[in-house]
Amino acid sequence: EIAHALHWVSKASRPLADLGDAAIARAVLDALKLKLDGTAAAAETVRRKRRTLVNALHYAVDLGEFKENPITGIRWKKPKVAGEVDPRVVANPEQARSLLTAVSYVGGYGRARGRRLVGLFACMYYGAFRPAEAVGLTAADLKLPETGWGTALLNRTRPSAGKQWTDSGETHDDRGLKNRPAEEVRLVPIPPQLVAILKRHLDTFGTAEDGRL
Repeated sequence: EIAHALHWVSKASRPLADLGDAAIARAVLDALKLKLDGTAAAAETVRRKRRTLVNALHYAVDLGEFKENPITGIRWKKPKVAGEVDPRVVANPEQARSLLTAVSYVGGYGRARGRRLVGLFACMYYGAFRPAEAVGLTAADLKLPETGWGTALLNRTRPSAGKQWTDSGETHDDRGLKNRPAEEVRLVPIPPQLVAILKRHLDTFGTAEDGRL
C-alpha cells in the first residue's frame, strides 16, 4: 500500500529541479500557509511544515540534487506565533478535575486502564510534561513529600513511533529530552495536587520492571 502511494506521488509530482525556480519555490512556501480546505493554517503549523521542507531540501543538497538549498534564498514573511496561551482553549482547574475523573472510567474498573491513564494526563496538566516525558517517568525521578510541592527530574522520553520505525522493535523509542543534548536533565516543580495523584498511583500500581510508572 505504501509502495503504491509513493509511486503515485512520484508520477503526480513535478520534477524536484523545478524548486530551483524562485517563483515556484515561493508558491510552495505560500502553500504552507494554507490548510487542505484553503483556510489559513495556524502559525506554529506553518513553521513546522516549513522546517520539514527545509530539512528535506538539505537532504536533496546532500544527494547532489542542488548545489545549495533553493528555499533559503527566498524572501518570505513567516507568520507570527503568539507567545501567550489563549485561556479559552485551555481546560480550567474544575474542567481538568472532571476530565481526570472521566478518564478513570475508561476500560472498566477491573482492567484499570483508565485509572492508570489518570497519572499520565495529570502529569501533562499539572506538570506541563510532554506525553513522551510522562511515559518515560520513573519512581526514582520523583520527590514526593507528605505536604507541599514536589519535584520531577526529567531525563528521558519514550515517544510512540510504532514497532516498524524503532531500532529496538518496541512501540516506544527511548530518547533524551526533546531539543536538548542527550544527557541533559530538566528539574520540574510539581504542585501538591500532582504529588497526591502520583503517590496514589504508585501505591496502587507500583512500577514496571525498569522503574517506570
